[in-house]
Amino acid sequence: MRYECIIAKSILSKQKGVDHWFNSRHSMNAYRGCEFGCVYCDGMSESYHVDNFLTHIRVKENAPEIVRKELESMGFSSRSKMETESLIPFLDSDDIKRLQNDSPPKFIIGVSGGVSDAYQQAEKKYKVTRKILEVMLDFEIPIFLLTKSNLVLRDLDLLKEIHERSLVNVAFTVTLMDDGVKKVFEPKSSTTNERFNALKEIREAGLHGGIAAMPLIPGISDTQENMRKLAEATKKAKGEYILWGGLTLKPGRQKDYFMSVLRKRFSEKRPLIERIYQNEDPYGAPAYKLLPVNVIKEGYHLCNKLGIDYRIPLWPIHGVPQINQVIIETLLRISFHIKYINQQPWYRAKPYDSAIWLIENNIEGEITLDILPQIAERLKLDQRAVSVIGDVLKTGESNLLQSFIVKL
Repeated sequence: MRYECIIAKSILSKQKGVDHWFNSRHSMNAYRGCEFGCVYCDGMSESYHVDNFLTHIRVKENAPEIVRKELESMGFSSRSKMETESLIPFLDSDDIKRLQNDSPPKFIIGVSGGVSDAYQQAEKKYKVTRKILEVMLDFEIPIFLLTKSNLVLRDLDLLKEIHERSLVNVAFTVTLMDDGVKKVFEPKSSTTNERFNALKEIREAGLHGGIAAMPLIPGISDTQENMRKLAEATKKAKGEYILWGGLTLKPGRQKDYFMSVLRKRFSEKRPLIERIYQNEDPYGAPAYKLLPVNVIKEGYHLCNKLGIDYRIPLWPIHGVPQINQVIIETLLRISFHIKYINQQPWYRAKPYDSAIWLIENNIEGEITLDILPQIAERLKLDQRAVSVIGDVLKTGESNLLQSFIVKL
């Protein structure tokens, strides 16, 4: 394994909107490359322009300083800077609150994403992620962490402080309950039990947390038994949600490496997977009609049985009108039902996705129940959607949401 310290020019992603899987507006990678060695990782694909992705780890040693500068450029204020370089020490609490409210609305930032794990082995030595968390605490920024490592517990002290001031959500990627099979596809990450135990500790500390059961491999980890055990273990660990997702195989290095491992260890599954991914989709998407299981749909039903959420909820964030968030959350669930549960063409969800974008970007300002009908008309929302939103706003839930699922 080779480690190389590099100087990064930027850290935060430049995505245009919110990632509706994780509810984060920006993400980052403290490391380039990942030594966990997951056989299915699309970080190996040519699209990331990283050679020796699994064995040459670039450490972005200046990442904390860059994150600080980028947050300042967005208009956010560092608490430590305000206390040392402003009149805050001489102001009363009301004046301080007004000053803080002048900053832009906070949004969630993904500190650890799905490409290069922020808690891979290099983090034990370099502690870049921990230093980034210290910056997030200073700016009181809500964060999302996705990891395959229980090393995240080392930073539980910082995470608890951040959660007290804003919000922390920690998701553990877990795809296989059989540790023998897990070692084939995820050779160097924490064991399945270690991750579930870490989730339980995260939840008992009062933080939000759940499981990302993705990617599930056709014929291997998408079985009823494996999915049921994943759901039951999540429930036992007090996880709040499970995100279900399938495998993508981009043509080139990623697919070639995956198929070579499959040939050696699961040769009987190779014909199935070759057939599903013979379309050579540039983004790695399978031929969906050939999949043995729709893991999102099956996972949705499992979650319903066990009382676990099938999405990451939109928890309140300082500076964002709560009623707007409730409406966005409801529209996201409607869109999810149409696309993934009902498997209708995505254009059917376009009106709801457009409305989400407009509300997220505050085009309509703060919405109230009184003006909801007029807003809905401008956003081109149908009466069924308005009824669902109204129910949720009044009672916190809506049985009408199920009406977006067609019984096939």
